Amino acid sequence: MAVGLSLEEVDENVVSDEDFAAAMGIDVAEPSTSNASAAEPDSEQQLPSRETMWAVIQQQARQIDVLEERVDELQADAEKASTARKELAANAHEAKENAKTARETSKAATAKVSQLEAEIEDDGESSNTAGLPGSVDPATSPLDLYANCSPYQVKKRLVDEKNKKNSWRAVTAARRWDEVATRRKNGSGVFWTRADLKAAITAIDGEKPHGTTITRVWNALVELGGSDVTVKERRVSQKQETVEIVAMDMATAEALNEMRYHEFDLLENGTVTGGVTPVVTGRDGSEV
Repeated sequence: MAVGLSLEEVDENVVSDEDFAAAMGIDVAEPSTSNASAAEPDSEQQLPSRETMWAVIQQQARQIDVLEERVDELQADAEKASTARKELAANAHEAKENAKTARETSKAATAKVSQLEAEIEDDGESSNTAGLPGSVDPATSPLDLYANCSPYQVKKRLVDEKNKKNSWRAVTAARRWDEVATRRKNGSGVFWTRADLKAAITAIDGEKPHGTTITRVWNALVELGGSDVTVKERRVSQKQETVEIVAMDMATAEALNEMRYHEFDLLENGTVTGGVTPVVTGRDGSEV
């Protein structure tokens, strides 16, 4: 305290920190406002309420449940697909083994039969017959022969080897006469119209045939049928137009499904294993 000055006068003459620093050449830092700003609460950065947080947690939990269910569904589908593939492979193997066994059994049969080369070529010619076991009736036509052989062998011969798919369609339509042919009201026989053949080919191929295909199958049915079939015209009433039909008596039609030659092999050269020749005679025993 200066001598002779009052307290108030002393306070008035006190040098401030800024003046002292200036006089001493010292730089004084400006007071920072960052801490103060950080200390002040910001309304936008406040935490959400417990209710809001709980709602968000529940929503996320539901989403997780949905995703877990979807994962389970995908895993189940994958397992089903894997099982289906395994079953398909097993069935294919079993079918292959069954075909092999059937083939071996067929080759071991006592007598085997084949159709005539001329009839395979659809020329409508006949041949002498011989060599069938007494318990097996002879075929009356190429159609009767094919219909009573194994469908697998017939398709292999006509489609795969001979490229005669229309002949195979004709044989199949004849064999399935109970499904596609028209029965006579008196039960004496059956017949096929072009509409019947169209329905039969559609069932065989899985699609509607062209008109030319129907005509070719019609011609094959007539040629293979030989004397077993008759081409006629039919008219139900005077008001209706005449319709062309391929007719067959009931006994002949029923004989198409006797499976007489299922255990026999059809051979390429017109003969059969064991030397048995094909048989084509009339049902009364006379040669066709």
